[in-house]
Amino acid sequence: MPSIEERLQQLEDRIAIQDLAAEYCRAIDDRDLEAFLNTYTEDCVLRYKDGAMRIDGKSDLREYYTNRFMQYGLTFHYPHAHVITFDGPDNAHGWLTGHAEMGLSGEGWLAAFRYTDIYRREASGWRFAERELAAWYYMKLADLPDGMGQTLRKHYHGELMAAELPESMDTYKAMHNL
Repeated sequence: MPSIEERLQQLEDRIAIQDLAAEYCRAIDDRDLEAFLNTYTEDCVLRYKDGAMRIDGKSDLREYYTNRFMQYGLTFHYPHAHVITFDGPDNAHGWLTGHAEMGLSGEGWLAAFRYTDIYRREASGWRFAERELAAWYYMKLADLPDGMGQTLRKHYHGELMAAELPESMDTYKAMHNL
């Protein structure tokens, strides 16, 4: 059994990782590029589960989000359920659900997503080493009532795409005989 000190350290680390996720959301909503980049390791990877985007390293992350931030109007990102599993004193993995309200091109958008993460402790604290983003939906707010019943629930860069969740999950496929 872990010692009381080890258990206390894990509790402190769990809170630090949850704070990291909250800081990620705040930095996006505030368009604080430096704070956003500070949530990642230098050798980070950020990708979409569907393969539509993959960014390797903080330099490419800076370039991508410098442009992406300029496309947003008002945004509000909400972290929800967060599960963290420690793989060692300086490494962990987990998943985080959330949603975002966004203003894009003068219209309201809503997205629900799940991040699958790998966390690493660095000298400056816990950081995202890898993030994979999968969506339940990403669509205009006006399309939400009818769009929730469709399989093409991701409206990304003018293209209708199949959402990854829940259809890609083995448990969902088994339940629905897919």
